[in-house]
Amino acid sequence: MMRAVKGMGVVTVLMGMAAFASAAEETSGTIKTVDSTRREVVLKGVVKDTVYELNKDATVWLDGARAKLSDLRADDRAVIVYEKKGDHLMVDQIRGLRTAQETSGTVSDVIGDKREVVLKGTVKNTTYEMGKNCTVWVDGKMSSLKGIHTGDAVIVTYERRGDHMIARDVTVTKHR
Repeated sequence: MMRAVKGMGVVTVLMGMAAFASAAEETSGTIKTVDSTRREVVLKGVVKDTVYELNKDATVWLDGARAKLSDLRADDRAVIVYEKKGDHLMVDQIRGLRTAQETSGTVSDVIGDKREVVLKGTVKNTTYEMGKNCTVWVDGKMSSLKGIHTGDAVIVTYERRGDHMIARDVTVTKHR
């Protein structure tokens, strides 16, 4: 009986490790090359460059707007969400940044009449003004400012204009 319980424990641990290994990972870097035909992106490495292959349903973003793989180019910064499948790094999402920046955090406040989202900061909070063409994504679907709530975890793609942070895209990654 004890041997069967130990055996089940080992199986449970191995299954847990397998589930963890197949979980999506995120990396960032500078794009070295983009090959639209082969659906590949190569990120520059310190020692060795890394090749990422796009899944058929992978999404590509550039500066907070939907894009095609061919819109990305060498020297763009990129955040890549991928899964390792054997020897291949399979991409679910690429967020390219050429003129914009990206940050993540927890929503402290949503000010609807001013069209602003405030993220909690370590020292002080940061306010992001929703740009004229700003998109909001909640649960993978296009939404509005009303879909963002205090306590939500978000990724904000923004552009700095003087003292103002102008949001181009806000994606809710986790509800409070």
